[in-house]
Amino acid sequence: MAVFENIDFNFVVDSFADIGGFDVVLPFLLVFAVTFAVLTKIKLFGDKKKIDVLVSLILAAFLISATDIVELLVAFLPRVSMIILVLLMLILAVGVFSGGSEWGGGWLLMGAIVAIIAVLWALGAAAEWDVPLLEDITEQDIGTLIVIGVFVLVIWLIVREPKSGGSFLDSLEKLVGGLKGGKSGR
Repeated sequence: MAVFENIDFNFVVDSFADIGGFDVVLPFLLVFAVTFAVLTKIKLFGDKKKIDVLVSLILAAFLISATDIVELLVAFLPRVSMIILVLLMLILAVGVFSGGSEWGGGWLLMGAIVAIIAVLWALGAAAEWDVPLLEDITEQDIGTLIVIGVFVLVIWLIVREPKSGGSFLDSLEKLVGGLKGGKSGR
């Protein structure tokens, strides 16, 4: 028989909310931790940690006594957390295209744009925005994307600045080699 067999974590979170965990405990701990960290870092009272602790406790207690400020904090922080999470996902997605690779310039920009679009698409689908899901994409949509991609490729090959006398075929070979993830043989 498992020890945690009958535990429902939704019930645990609801119970924590019922006893004031989100309205008292977490705001208190957040203000205390941030205030203590700042006071310790700037050494306002020197190396006297007991004074830093006392001031942090008092400021945290004052915060939770002001219920309107706590309500604002409770409404504000989840949104900030979501923004931070989205930014971290963007950094992670862009890092897939840039971290430790030989990509640079246009490839890095293209990868970053694809990553940003992908993260915004995922966020929109999760937030129930009106975004097309993968199962909604038709063969016509795929064909349109391929045609757009070919046009962009042709325009890029026409307007780019040539590097040290390379021919069109050399450029195409380097492009295909870059798409495969390696360098061309020349």
